[in-house]
Amino acid sequence: MNCKDGAGAAPGAARQFAVWMSERSYRYKEEALYSHAPQRPGIYQLVTFDAEQNGTILYLALTLDKSVFDALYEHWRGERQPTVQDLLSKYPNLYFGFVVDSDAKDTDDLKDLYYAMVQQEKPTLMDLTAIKPTGRYASVTYKDKSIL
Repeated sequence: MNCKDGAGAAPGAARQFAVWMSERSYRYKEEALYSHAPQRPGIYQLVTFDAEQNGTILYLALTLDKSVFDALYEHWRGERQPTVQDLLSKYPNLYFGFVVDSDAKDTDDLKDLYYAMVQQEKPTLMDLTAIKPTGRYASVTYKDKSIL
């Protein structure tokens, strides 16, 4: 996602973003952060899996002022909520994933994409009403192109 502020949007238009997610979810371990977490801003998710390997998204976040790696590491160190320690006590199969690429063109697009992902995925540990779109579009959705 190579984004710059300032691209306009047609008021009242619907927008569907195309997203390519990480090829897999990575077990939330310190060495996995160094090996796989992106060193750029973006959108990431915290996921757990049940015994049948059904995934549940617990948390989604957009980081604009630091890298996904830095944000995930803050969760790891207990400096960002939810902390990994708290999550692992409830969800021993904790993983992270992230948006590898999208057709978002600027920071406002990323905010709208994040909103669409939260509304569609309904992360269980988040207040869905707290995440707001920019208001540039009548509706915002996304499609994961990596699973076609």
